[in-house]
Amino acid sequence: MKKAMEAFERATIDELAEGVMEDPETGEQVCLVCGKGFVPGEVFPVDGRFFAARSAARMHAEREHGPRFLSLLNLMRQWEGLSETQARLLEAFFLGHDDERIAKELGISRSTVRNHRFRMKEKVRQAKVFLAMNRILERNQKAETRLVDFGAKARVVDERFALTEEESERLVGKYFREDGTLALFPTKAKARVALLRKIVERLAPGVRYSERELNAILSPLTEDHVIVRRCLVDYGFVSRVPDGSAYWVEM
Repeated sequence: MKKAMEAFERATIDELAEGVMEDPETGEQVCLVCGKGFVPGEVFPVDGRFFAARSAARMHAEREHGPRFLSLLNLMRQWEGLSETQARLLEAFFLGHDDERIAKELGISRSTVRNHRFRMKEKVRQAKVFLAMNRILERNQKAETRLVDFGAKARVVDERFALTEEESERLVGKYFREDGTLALFPTKAKARVALLRKIVERLAPGVRYSERELNAILSPLTEDHVIVRRCLVDYGFVSRVPDGSAYWVEM
C-alpha cells in the first residue's frame, strides 16, 4: 500500500489517467491502485501470452481495478470533491450518452447539461494553473515544511492531517518500539494520524477482512487494538459495512 501511495504522489497527469506509473529510478511499472510492480526486462503471462512490463501493468490495472475513469471518479466522490449530480454527469459523459439522454435521466434541461460541460472545461483550465503554481512551490519547498502524503487512501483529509514528514517520522519513532509494537496509542489527533498511516500499511487494498481477522492483525501491535480499529474507520483509512462484518482499504 505504501508503494501505491508514493507512486500516486509522484505520478504525472498522464500516468494518473492511465493508472500506471514508471518509477524514474528503476523503470519499474507500478499500478497506482494496489502498488503491484512490473520489473522491466521480465515478461508476464496473461491468458497464455507473454507481455513486457508496460503492457502487462496496463492490462493488470484495467482487469483488476476496472475502467480508470470510474476509479478516479470514485476517488473524487470519496473526497467529496464533486456533488452527486456532477458525478453522475461525468459518468454519463464517460459512457458517451448524448445531452438529451442525460437531461432526461437526471431530470434537468439540455441547456443545463451544456452548462456543466462548459464549467468542466473551465475547471480544467483552473486546475492546470493551480498545478503549475504548486510545481513552482514544490521546487522551493524546504524539507521541514513538506507535508506528508496520504495518497488516495484516506477518504477524509482535514487539519488533523496537516503533518510534515519530519513530524510524522518523529511521532512514529516516539510511539513504535523497535519490535514493531506500540508503546501506547495517543489521544492527540495528529499523533494518531501519523500512527494510523503506518498501521494501515499492514492491510492489503481491496481485501475484505472480518472483524476477527482485522483484530488478529492489530492485536499484536497494542492492547488498544479495538480503539485503533475504530480510529482507522473514523479517520477514513479503512471502510466498513454498517454492521461491522467486513473492513477494507479502498483501492
